[in-house]
Amino acid sequence: MIASGHIGGGAGRLFSMKLGAAQVDPGIVMIGGAGTSVGVIPSTTTSFANAYGLAIDEGVYSTTQGDAEGLVTVETATDLIISALMSGGATEGTVLVTLSNTSASAGGTVVTDADVAANDMDGGIIWCIGGANVGHSRSITSMTASTSATVTVPFPRAIAVGDTFLMAPYNIAGTGAAGADGPATVQTSTLFTQADATIASGTGGEVSVVDLVLAGASDSYVLFKLRDHVHDSAALAS
Repeated sequence: MIASGHIGGGAGRLFSMKLGAAQVDPGIVMIGGAGTSVGVIPSTTTSFANAYGLAIDEGVYSTTQGDAEGLVTVETATDLIISALMSGGATEGTVLVTLSNTSASAGGTVVTDADVAANDMDGGIIWCIGGANVGHSRSITSMTASTSATVTVPFPRAIAVGDTFLMAPYNIAGTGAAGADGPATVQTSTLFTQADATIASGTGGEVSVVDLVLAGASDSYVLFKLRDHVHDSAALAS
């Protein structure tokens, strides 16, 4: 994940922070450690609670006398936009599954393929990368696991057999990957540096989705803002 600007514009806020766990690589969301933790620690794959921001460089934590103190530079602006590559699984760099439509939909509302996600991505997004609807995307309104994804707003042209699509559990507006309380969610890959785009709606850390870059199977991105930030006024008041 990388820093990709700020909602309010302007420069970032970089701080050198004490590290409280093992080794941290760039591109990991840093959160406050529990209890008597001596510094910030990496997020989990499913939670960004008590976030301080995004690690910009590498840091190594050590309890050996004489070693350099473990420090990591963190971009701490509360309006930071984080860009995460969509991964087709928990492993970094896994391409998204390309769906090849197997049943024509004259009304442009149903994409059928056995490779449709097994997880429920209602409220997410599906977009065309091959066929008459290239460049168009629609919100997913219902799914049959491993069978089909349905949209309410039709694609502008019929969906033919062999047309290709990608799908992800994110949306700029609406309930894309939303939990019971409404916020969107992003679950990270195992090494915390990409977004696992195979999750079910409502799985992962709470975010506000700012934008989606809907390109190919290996170069599509979700851009988001952290909701549970320790310096955010709403979080401080809770």
